[in-house]
Amino acid sequence: MTNSHKAKKFIFTSYKLEPSKTRAIFNYAIEFENKQPSLSFSETIIFPRKFSVKNIPTGLLENVLSSVHLMLGISYYKLYCPPKIIIKSKPISKEQAEFWSTVYKKGLGEFFYQNKIDPSNLIKFPFANKVKTSSYSLKRKERMLVGIGGGKDSIVVGELLKENNKDITALLIATQKSSAISEAVVAKMEIPALKIKRYLDEKIFTEHLGAYNGHIPISAVFAWLGYLTATLYDYSHVAVGNEYSSNFGNIKYKKEDINHQWSKSLEFENLFQNYTKKFLSADILYFSLLRPFYEIRIAEMFAKYKQYFPVFSSCNRNFKVHEKRPDTLWCGECAKCVFVFTMLSAFLKEKELVSIFGKNLYQDKKLLPMFLDVLGFGKMKPFDCVGTFDEAQAALYLARENFKDTFIMKYFLPKIKNPKLLVEKVFKFNITDTLPEQFVLVGARNALILGYGKEGKMTEEYLKKYFPKIKITIADKTLDPNYLKIQKNFDIVSKTPGLSKRQVSVPYITATNIFLSQVKNIVIGVTGTKGKSTTSALIYAILKEAGQKVSFLGNIGTPMLGALMKPIDKDEIFVIELSSYQLDDIKYSPHIALILNLFPEHMDYHGSVEKYYAAKKNIIKFQNKDDYFIYNSQNDKLKILAKSAKAHKLTFAKDFNFKNLNTALKGKHNEQNIKAAIAVAKIFNISESDIKKAIAKFKPLPHRLESLGKFSDILFIDDAISTTPESTIMALETIPNIGTIFLGGTDRGYDFTELEKCLRKKKIKNLVLFPDSGQRILKSKAGFNILETSSMEEAVAFAYKNTPKQMTCLLSTASPSYSLWKNFEEKGEQFKYWIKKLSNKAK
Repeated sequence: MTNSHKAKKFIFTSYKLEPSKTRAIFNYAIEFENKQPSLSFSETIIFPRKFSVKNIPTGLLENVLSSVHLMLGISYYKLYCPPKIIIKSKPISKEQAEFWSTVYKKGLGEFFYQNKIDPSNLIKFPFANKVKTSSYSLKRKERMLVGIGGGKDSIVVGELLKENNKDITALLIATQKSSAISEAVVAKMEIPALKIKRYLDEKIFTEHLGAYNGHIPISAVFAWLGYLTATLYDYSHVAVGNEYSSNFGNIKYKKEDINHQWSKSLEFENLFQNYTKKFLSADILYFSLLRPFYEIRIAEMFAKYKQYFPVFSSCNRNFKVHEKRPDTLWCGECAKCVFVFTMLSAFLKEKELVSIFGKNLYQDKKLLPMFLDVLGFGKMKPFDCVGTFDEAQAALYLARENFKDTFIMKYFLPKIKNPKLLVEKVFKFNITDTLPEQFVLVGARNALILGYGKEGKMTEEYLKKYFPKIKITIADKTLDPNYLKIQKNFDIVSKTPGLSKRQVSVPYITATNIFLSQVKNIVIGVTGTKGKSTTSALIYAILKEAGQKVSFLGNIGTPMLGALMKPIDKDEIFVIELSSYQLDDIKYSPHIALILNLFPEHMDYHGSVEKYYAAKKNIIKFQNKDDYFIYNSQNDKLKILAKSAKAHKLTFAKDFNFKNLNTALKGKHNEQNIKAAIAVAKIFNISESDIKKAIAKFKPLPHRLESLGKFSDILFIDDAISTTPESTIMALETIPNIGTIFLGGTDRGYDFTELEKCLRKKKIKNLVLFPDSGQRILKSKAGFNILETSSMEEAVAFAYKNTPKQMTCLLSTASPSYSLWKNFEEKGEQFKYWIKKLSNKAK
């Protein structure tokens, strides 16, 4: 660049949306040193039909337009790469500026490499310290834009979504002139289309003294135009076909990885999703449906859609903006043609391939240098949208029989080492957090259901109904003690909540995430160490009493996927009890999240008390300012958590009139449960009379301070649910006149110091201690009459013999049940059984 044409500033000058003219205009300028006249540019986006912005929050629309303005500017910035960037249109925050600096720096990586520019300190987007940022709620129809480019990847996306009965519209973005290829593909797909026309400023195609030329991150440009189109035309998703292979770069330059496909990569997709969720709206999601797959898996899928063979192309010569395009769909000379031919050779016969490409590329000796680069035996991977060396070699290996006599096959096949391992590697399913849970199974070949209890069986029904092509296998410890070892043979696992994620070795989904990702209704999620079953059931009862259409799902109710087996009423409310197991890997938060309490539990599952607390706190992780977080303000941990919550924060009800409240729920802990349920009811403006009626009718759930009646003048109470010292202490504070208590079970290392103090304070004399923790509960046995046993029959006989008349025998073990029983329900049922069985003998 000559000194007379040295640029000093790139300016984002202005933008405007003109609904009446169905267009948006974005303006830019470059200023030079030495009093050279500045350059100004104007880019126009033409939309296909009229749209209304009246239901789009003004702040959101401005933020989307501002983002598109910044993205489109990259085509003009790269002409001179001025050292200073100025944003006159709309200031951005520091965090936003960091995003745009990253997009420009990494998106222009190949451009910098080719032009020998050092980007180290070049791109710094300016920011304003006082910019307020926000995410907006935006009601959307559940429908999708699908980016169609004319190649096999977008075709596979469209066909997979059609097969899964999704409401899809093709998104065509034509730069300067239309693409007959893309339009032919959409015609074959037989879906509606929105065609966006993008007109770059014509000055960009003229010669400018000292200007640079080169690659820009075009997929990032299309991502932003897709997001803008979804905003204007009421779409909830923008789906594209960026594959796993695009994550791998071409070369290192100035200590940075240079990736021709960076704006198709997982890194960009993550950045884009996080940015749009935080600064725009989480109600529109851009994602790649094909992210789990290497290109070779996509080629395998595409090979089944033979109707597209005569019309598809991804040869870049067919998509040049300002040059004459060839008459053929494939040039048969470039890296893209060589790579696609290689991929498809693994699945198609020679005759079919030749009909697509016009010749057998494996017989063309002139292509040897290109095959060297594509297969990984040359200098570097070509700067083109091609996959990895591993999958190229794997495809060649799979094509060996059909193409054994060709020049390329004879030359390269002996060079491929460990081909079977390569094939295994590139056919693996690679799940990512960017892929919404309801789309994870689209394209999967097989699935393993790990755990075949109530939820596992419902998952099987769900998969058979909505994904009939997926081969399903069941694995459960009751069927095979080594059931965890077969995971590697499957694309994906559906994990039961009772199985820790640490035991899963392949990509997995959960019923909780599938449900929450699909349901747009109001969801009330209830969790806490204790009391969540009672509270969620009470919330359900109050809503029902008030005439709301409500369903009770989750940890104690019906498996969540059961609700998806039939159409969901738009007014239906879902109350869900959520355990720490379900929250451990949650990706979505309920609209109303309630945490009752927190104290140590389930350390064996989570690995530590800190990880247990972290799992519980996940219930609010994905909430926004339009959601609600209800918490117990008497719990210090929850008070701290509330400070970081994004949602409306509410504490348990304080102003409710408890006078003359008729309830069978006893104890201070149940008072908290009632107040929590009332706090939820108040969000729905439910009347005090309906709340009181529901509470009066509500019966305590089984095994939760459940009175079993008097036998031989002894009151028996089943509190089998109490499996921590804290919950047993709550029971001791609630129940008077306890003569005998049953304690112990699985030893999770709990501290029983406070429990022993409470036992002595309450002067409880008779103790039954079950293994294993029973041996640790007391530091001193002095003053107690103790039976150590693993038999519930012996324990109940001891209670009949030793409990004074008119006093209570309480089952509240302060430890989990698994050392002797399947769960707390089985423990409680055995307690009931032996009370009745031995009652006659006790008389």
